[in-house]
Amino acid sequence: LSLTNTDVSSAEIDTTALGGAYVWGGDGTVGFQLDGVIGNHEYDSGGPEVDTYNFGGHAFVRNESYLIGGLVNFGNTDFGGGFDYDYYTLGGEGAIYLQRTTLNGIVSWSDSEDLDASLTALDVGVTHFVTDNFSLTGTAGFGEIDGGSDFDTFGVGGEYQFGSFPVSLYGGWNTTDFDGTEVDALTLGVRYNFGGTLFDRDRSGASLNRNAGFGRLGGVL
Repeated sequence: LSLTNTDVSSAEIDTTALGGAYVWGGDGTVGFQLDGVIGNHEYDSGGPEVDTYNFGGHAFVRNESYLIGGLVNFGNTDFGGGFDYDYYTLGGEGAIYLQRTTLNGIVSWSDSEDLDASLTALDVGVTHFVTDNFSLTGTAGFGEIDGGSDFDTFGVGGEYQFGSFPVSLYGGWNTTDFDGTEVDALTLGVRYNFGGTLFDRDRSGASLNRNAGFGRLGGVL
């Protein structure tokens, strides 16, 4: 469960989102992860609320040193009043596992017939585990829409899980530049983890990133 405040073009968006992920296999064999998220977005300027969802899957192989795999997902953004758009995303992903640090990256391609547009993106990240239950993260992304508009995004975040029960608190700040339009987002959330530490989840659990494709437009999801 997360709450996000987004500032874009002198307007603010408050987002409430609920998501989850489940993984099986992958430790020396082919693994799979399913994930999804739904969100509701309210604009301080008024107007209709925006509803979004994104569901996807990953197939991968993973060992103690690296992960390599692919992803596919489908999303929808509904602005109400009969205007919404669908999109799907295909991508390749990987991770390198160092002693206390994980490097990861995703190359993706998204397409929306409703918008008559496609998006190509590269997203990379680094996560360092100060302890098994406390991590710090940095992210960067670069992309292009149809060979015309482009964007770049940077973010920092952290997560802490309590030792007495499997609940973690996380937060982060992200800034995105769409051809000179700046989008800043601050997120706070709480997550229930079904056993293990944050380090365990990173190396053998449902740790693969969800790439939202066109869902990143407007700073939502």
